[in-house]
Formats: sequence, structure tokens, C-alpha cells
Amino acid sequence: MSKAVDVTQQCAFPSSIDVTAVLERQRIQFLDVNESRAIVIFNGAILNLESRKGKLTDLKRAEITVYDLPLNSEGDTKSETEAAIELIEDFSEQVSATGNFV
Repeated sequence: MSKAVDVTQQCAFPSSIDVTAVLERQRIQFLDVNESRAIVIFNGAILNLESRKGKLTDLKRAEITVYDLPLNSEGDTKSETEAAIELIEDFSEQVSATGNFV
């Protein structure tokens, strides 16, 4: 594992989604911590996903924190913060796009 990054961003989705169903369908590994929080392994990174209001099965707004970047992250060409922000954006776009097809 690389060193801890701890970059957080707020994300809003165009409509409510069941993020646990989306993650399962995409075969993205995650661990339910409780009904409003999950630890997600996305592209080799460790993310903390928390619902800002309500449950992960009815997600409208989330706070996503990158705890750890993947070993093969682009740390040589980007700062860790830039890489973490890009990772969060990729994750939220993928979840949003798949969530619209539920």
C-alpha cells in the first residue's frame, strides 16, 4: 500500500441510486460498515463512501474520501491530491452512469 492520502470530496447524483447494487453489478469490492457507509476498493484505491443523508441503498449525496491510492498511481506525474481527486471523479461518474440504468 502507498501512504495515506485522505482527500475528500462531496458528490451529488442526478437521481437517487442504490449504490450497493451498482457496486455489486460492476463487481467492485466493498465492505458495508453500516447502512450509510462503505469501504470501497476501486481501481486499486481504498475509498470511504458515506451517505450525507440516508442510506446507501437510496443515495443522493455522498462524501467520498480516498484513504489510499493504488501502488501504480501516477504519483510521478501528478501530485497525490490531483490523483485522488481524479479517482473520486472517475468513481462518481462510473457509479452515476451505471446507477441510471437500474
